[in-house]
Amino acid sequence: MEPIVLEYHKINNRIYSQLDGHCHTVYEIYYFISGDADIMVEGKMYPLSPHTLFLIAPNILHGIRVNSKADYIRNVLFLSPEHLPLERRHLLTDLLPSPKRSHPSEILYENTENYHLDDFFSYIHQLRDQPEDIREMLTPVFCEALLSQIHLLAHELKPATLINQMPEKIMEIIEFLNGNIAEVHTLNEVANHFFISKNYLNANFKKYLGTTVMEYIRYKRIILAKEAIQDGSSAIDSALQSGLPIIVPSI
Repeated sequence: MEPIVLEYHKINNRIYSQLDGHCHTVYEIYYFISGDADIMVEGKMYPLSPHTLFLIAPNILHGIRVNSKADYIRNVLFLSPEHLPLERRHLLTDLLPSPKRSHPSEILYENTENYHLDDFFSYIHQLRDQPEDIREMLTPVFCEALLSQIHLLAHELKPATLINQMPEKIMEIIEFLNGNIAEVHTLNEVANHFFISKNYLNANFKKYLGTTVMEYIRYKRIILAKEAIQDGSSAIDSALQSGLPIIVPSI
């Protein structure tokens, strides 16, 4: 099992306009403190305001775009249910179920400063300087405290209404890919379907999602295959269902 990871990140006087689309196999608790940035989640782009809490389920494509030289500061906690005692794993999974079981795959809360989430992240940060045995014992406890505070927040605040800033054409392409993920085989197929050049398609897809069309298709297929295996399908059946190539070893 991968360890619990907490990242405090600050960028001074730099702009990162190019998205780097990526995903994680664990839950991500993203707390935006300050700056001028947007977050992209599964092809949807949202502006961030200070003290925004973003909860992202596993295997969800996302990325950050920093728009100006204002200090960009955030905390991110990467956490799996297995990091918590069995009887309290619901603290994480109740907040944001896996997207294969229900939607949404991301939830955003704004104006959370009255809940002092900074303090809870700080407590976890301080454990880095402790001996390993103390760190391993207390990190899950402090994570439970953070999750408990987020549960309190979620009962008292309504999730923010998200305004998608992604161009309509990009959303149409994403919808087409997600609906035909096992059938689409080449970039030309997608470009021809939308009557655009493949270079124009790839350049704009990369601009707004931080990844190429074919990388997005591979990423989606791997997620579908993993979910099929978790549901009891064989590796071969999972590959066939998701459109992944099947490699037969030579004899």
